[in-house]
Amino acid sequence: MICSGMNKFNVTAASLLLAAILWALIFLVRPLNFWLMMSFSTLLLMVISILINREKIEFHPSSRILLLGAISGILLYALFFIGFQLTRTNPIFSEGIASVYDLRSATPNIVIAMLLLFPIAPGEEVYWRGLIQRRFMGRIGGNAGFLFTALAYALVHLPTINLPLILTAFIGGLVWGYLYKATGQLQPVIVSHVIFDLLIFVIAPFS
Repeated sequence: MICSGMNKFNVTAASLLLAAILWALIFLVRPLNFWLMMSFSTLLLMVISILINREKIEFHPSSRILLLGAISGILLYALFFIGFQLTRTNPIFSEGIASVYDLRSATPNIVIAMLLLFPIAPGEEVYWRGLIQRRFMGRIGGNAGFLFTALAYALVHLPTINLPLILTAFIGGLVWGYLYKATGQLQPVIVSHVIFDLLIFVIAPFS
């Protein structure tokens, strides 16, 4: 058992170091295809989350919950689209966004879409919201745990020195964290993250 003799919170906190190492490998070292590495990493973190929580994950999605997730994902994309239009002439933002889209060049869109559907977007939410935010909210309080998780999610992207990517992670972390805090459910957060990722990477990428 992964938490035998250890406090679940301490194991959860320690897992953040693994997440930081994985993100550095994914974005900086990149020994393998980005999408395959991202898939492996998010799947690994999702498995770790399930083992630490040691609870059966039950999904009872309602149409209201799914609609809430879908709307938030679309609105988040719209927010970043407006931000892109306002900053597209700024080289820091334009070059940062271009470097992110370079990651798509060697992989077909259909493969990217399938990996975003599973395990990337669900895996990120099961780990960042279902484990990190849940445990930190329980330890340091709802608002503090919510804000800490959004900040940690942004900080693992810090080694990229890519301002648009770091801001996207932080703002996305705030939106998905608040959605999880407000509903207490992962389903709308996963739906929101999936829709946002599909829109920004496959369906309507910025250009």
